[in-house]
Amino acid sequence: MVTGKNKFNTFRVGHTKKEELHSTSTLLIESEVDQLSYAIINKGTNSCVGLCSIPLEASNGRMERRSLLKELFENDEILNFPFSKRAILMANRECVFIPEELFDPQNLDFYIHSSFGENFIGKCFSTKIPELKNHIVFKVPDWLVGLYNESMSGISFSHASAFLVESIFRLSKQQSKAIVHAHFKRSFFEFVIFKEGKMLFYNSFSYQTSEDIAYFIMYALKQWDIEENEISVSGILNAESEELFWLRKYLGEMKNFPLDHLLPYPPALETPTAFINLLNPSHCE
Repeated sequence: MVTGKNKFNTFRVGHTKKEELHSTSTLLIESEVDQLSYAIINKGTNSCVGLCSIPLEASNGRMERRSLLKELFENDEILNFPFSKRAILMANRECVFIPEELFDPQNLDFYIHSSFGENFIGKCFSTKIPELKNHIVFKVPDWLVGLYNESMSGISFSHASAFLVESIFRLSKQQSKAIVHAHFKRSFFEFVIFKEGKMLFYNSFSYQTSEDIAYFIMYALKQWDIEENEISVSGILNAESEELFWLRKYLGEMKNFPLDHLLPYPPALETPTAFINLLNPSHCE
């Protein structure tokens, strides 16, 4: 068990040597604009045996980010291991939910352009969420698709939000009251409301202040006439974070996403709810 930092300010827990890995393991990568995280999933033990999070400080935009990722892919021995499966989980706001009965795989570009305009250039993908009878359609920039394909073989693209809403869906099936959840990234958060296994609301919001967070969440709760005063949170913020001060003041109880709904993870991982998409049990099903 090792934790450490390198020139990328990398945080690692669990397996850090190729000799400790198995060829049957799966590599999951959650790709964000300003961060890349990956988890090593052992399907034999149904557990996460290693996790790494790497900030990508690219002040000069796309070209610098591409250079950072290329260097990382070339030098990280874990990323170069011949895993049996590699999956990229895109964590961006440019996605749209399409109900099963309206979904046509030939219209992916139409779905994206209708929501974000035709100037949003890239390759479209979709992720099916069987339990919700929905698909998430999303677009990945051409340069990023090319870089992943150049650097790794046999990869597939999914959207991270599919695993987020699936996690909340599983919680909601066990309760009769509404489940209200917020998942925080550095520059935006995703907000979802479920009740009795049905998704009532999903959206993402950019934020800069604690007031921004409180405003968007309270507006959504009022819109759907939700009276629950308990909100669960995950991501880079937790129930005690200062950024959630106004929510605690006006709405009441805050709680963290329950750890028993995650895959077993390395004991050294101090913030498991920051990685609930990578630690989703469905990766082992």
